[in-house]
Amino acid sequence: MLALAAKLVLLAMVGRPLGCDCGQIWAMPGEARLNSRTLLDPYSLLHLVFGAVLMKLVRWQRPDWPLWTLLAAAIVSSTVWEVVENLPVTIAMFGYSPNDPLAYGGDSILNSLGDTAAVALGAVLALPLAPPVVAGLAVAVELAVSLWIGDGFAITLSRALGL
Repeated sequence: MLALAAKLVLLAMVGRPLGCDCGQIWAMPGEARLNSRTLLDPYSLLHLVFGAVLMKLVRWQRPDWPLWTLLAAAIVSSTVWEVVENLPVTIAMFGYSPNDPLAYGGDSILNSLGDTAAVALGAVLALPLAPPVVAGLAVAVELAVSLWIGDGFAITLSRALGL
């Protein structure tokens, strides 16, 4: 709870809006201007995968941790990422052109909370699955989202690295 409260304060301090005034909870690919503004968007699927992969990695390293500690690790990790992702220097690093409909300008506070909820859900859903299944699902979701919206972890990383 402390991590989430700190995230809310920090996002407010960097000027992130509370949400969108669109009356929607989900942004579809044709509504790219709403990405990162509504509670959920196509990127939520990538956050779900991040939570699943993170759960498997942490559980592999710390098999003795109870479920609540594993979930706390996922939530704190997501919180740290959400704060870093919304810093102006990070937003600039993503390197979108100003006219790109997918141009990232930062998350709304509501979207950031939705992203963390997706990470936590992905972590819980991954618990009964074997690591190779989670890895396969992660690759499948990355490919599907990349083809669906023309963006994903790999595309964003390559853009941030200038590749």
